[in-house]
Amino acid sequence: MTTLKMIRPPARAEVALHEELSRFYVNHMAALDRGDTAAFAADFVPEATFAASGFDRLVHGRDEIEAAAAAGVEQRARDGITHRHLVSMLRVVPRTATLARASSYVLVVESGTGTPPVIYASTLCEDVLVRRDDRWQVRARKVTRDDKPWRS
Repeated sequence: MTTLKMIRPPARAEVALHEELSRFYVNHMAALDRGDTAAFAADFVPEATFAASGFDRLVHGRDEIEAAAAAGVEQRARDGITHRHLVSMLRVVPRTATLARASSYVLVVESGTGTPPVIYASTLCEDVLVRRDDRWQVRARKVTRDDKPWRS
């Protein structure tokens, strides 16, 4: 005889947190995609870290994160290309009322005038988020590109 396991539906607070962080990521990635690197960087705490398997070093602090984002935006503008960050499969794990972990798949779609869009990168984005001043901010981000995995 097969035994069925009952799955507990998520609590209202978990659903509300997931919705809140979904909106956070929509606004966060849209800021980067439109070139508003100040708004993008403001979503990181001042002492944040940003690691990506495609970077040559760990980026420390909100100012460095903004500078790195701005350099990318400026280079893409010179090259006549646009990036769009498509966030999917968001998983939120609350730790406390002011601490959460989030992971998502992010596809970066690249397009230029007169050229069809292509997938530039397929990534796993893992964040540690903290709630400060009544808003969520990223304390630590780790981005793993499928085509550039972390070296052992």
